[in-house]
Amino acid sequence: MSVLNQNKLNFAMLSHQGIERQTNDDKVFAAADLGLWVLSDGVGGLAQGEQASQFVIDEISKSIRQGGNLRTAVHSAHSVIKAYNRHEAEDRGATVVTLLNEGERYKIAWVGDSRAYLWSSQESTLVQLTKDHTLVQKLIDAGLLNPVEAKDHPQSHVITQCLGIEDKHQLDIGLIEHEWDFGQSVLIVSDGLYEEVSEAELIQCLRQPRDNQAKIEQLVEMACENGGKDNLSLILIDSPIKEPKKEPKGDFKSLLNSWLSKFKKEKI
Repeated sequence: MSVLNQNKLNFAMLSHQGIERQTNDDKVFAAADLGLWVLSDGVGGLAQGEQASQFVIDEISKSIRQGGNLRTAVHSAHSVIKAYNRHEAEDRGATVVTLLNEGERYKIAWVGDSRAYLWSSQESTLVQLTKDHTLVQKLIDAGLLNPVEAKDHPQSHVITQCLGIEDKHQLDIGLIEHEWDFGQSVLIVSDGLYEEVSEAELIQCLRQPRDNQAKIEQLVEMACENGGKDNLSLILIDSPIKEPKKEPKGDFKSLLNSWLSKFKKEKI
């Protein structure tokens, strides 16, 4: 049986307006009692981006607190923003990545191009868990573009999914579920962060023997030094498992069959 940290999960979060922006449309939120973390990025170029990301935070946290699941909570945020848009004849939109912890497992839901990564301190590996809802990602999936070309593509900022925007297509909510392991962390970031900091730089920072707050502060500093053209937000959440999982020894029936097989061979 894994050893769980029954207290609040260790985490840190930070949001910064960046160097060139005058306002911050990003929002980060944590409710450790619910096991809930949310990052929302108001869509650039649309009115009231800051308000839209706040709607996302408020509605998702309310829905989860009332017993809803992640998919329902994200849909609810989408509906609330659409209702405000219709009432005030304005466009508001936001991306979201949200993590809900459930003991040894966690779920992540997302819409847009904010991301979640899985960091393993045991293996020094960083794996992107979410898949961007962007035009270039569609081109990559279709084999028309490779990831290297995508980074400098002139339409790299065009998203195909966004909370609050009226569209004839159904909202596509990404949803994954994973089991925690010892030495893991989930890093959630807005596009303003990962566009300025490479994966190699992310790994270099996460490897450092520092606490989570120091790590995310360093990442924001690196992003600002590299340009800081957009708002920068990130959340770093540690696994609740505090000891390596033990390999199962096998049940009695398996051991008995193994012994009988060995006995027969010796008899022959």
